[in-house]
This record gives sequence, C-alpha cells and structure tokens, in this order.
Amino acid sequence: MSTLSVMLETPRGRVAILACRVLVAVVFVWAGLPKLLDAATFAEDISNYRLVPEALVGVLAVAVPVLELTVAAALLSGIEARGAAVVAGMLLLGFTAGMLQAMARGIDLSCGCFGAATDAKVGWPSVGRNVALVLASAIVVVAPHVPWRARSGDGTAKDRSAP
Repeated sequence: MSTLSVMLETPRGRVAILACRVLVAVVFVWAGLPKLLDAATFAEDISNYRLVPEALVGVLAVAVPVLELTVAAALLSGIEARGAAVVAGMLLLGFTAGMLQAMARGIDLSCGCFGAATDAKVGWPSVGRNVALVLASAIVVVAPHVPWRARSGDGTAKDRSAP
C-alpha cells in the first residue's frame, strides 16, 4: 500500500477526497452550464483555437458542456466517481493542450472555459488552474475505496459504494 493510500484512508484524507470531488464538480458545473446555455458563443470559442474542423465545432459546442455536467453529477453523487474523475482529468488535459498550442502559436483568445460567463484569457494562470484540477481529479482516481455510510429502511448501517 502506498503512502498516499495510507494518508487518504485517514479521516482527513477522506475529507480531502471529498473536497477534490466537490471542487472539480463545482468547476465543471460553473464551466458547463453557461456553455450549454449559450452554445453559439462556445462554438466561436472552440473555432478560435483552430484545432478542429468546422464541421465538428457545433457538435463539440453541445457535447462538451453536456459531458462536463454529467461528470459533475457523477462526482457530486459519488456514482462512478473514479470514472468521472478519469474523464475530468482527460478533458482538462485536452483543454490544457489546446491552451498551450494556442500560446505557442501566438493566438490571443478567450479560453472559453466558462462560456460567456467570464472572459478569461488563455495564459499561464488558466494552464495552472487546469493542472491543479487534474491533480484533484488524480487524487479521486487513486483514492482507496471509501464507502459512504447510509441507513437502510430498518435503521441499520449499510455501505453505499462511492470513492
């Protein structure tokens, strides 16, 4: 058992795991909802990165926020939280790669991270935020199984699987 696993099994570790889940989930709701409500603006943001063919921009403008909100729901509910954290990490790595290529190519643009709700520019602060969120997602992925305690109808405790 790794040192990290032992640390995460402590009461403080369990709080850290929950905090990471909630942090990533809240950011994904904050990011996904405005993009879903204004898919046209998000489509422009995607197009500005000059990474995907125009034929895919509209599909991505709807699919990405739906996926972000689905991941957030899974992280908040604890249902398949590890899988959701893997997807969150992969999305964040993809977003970060897009930002880095834009920076390398000298493309000055709004990151589109939170739709039209904020006008965050692509830059090192955005990359740093994503790296921190990838690390939070990784903690959820590598965390030991930590069941939630729930009461059954007869008042006895039972485990409900959620890392």
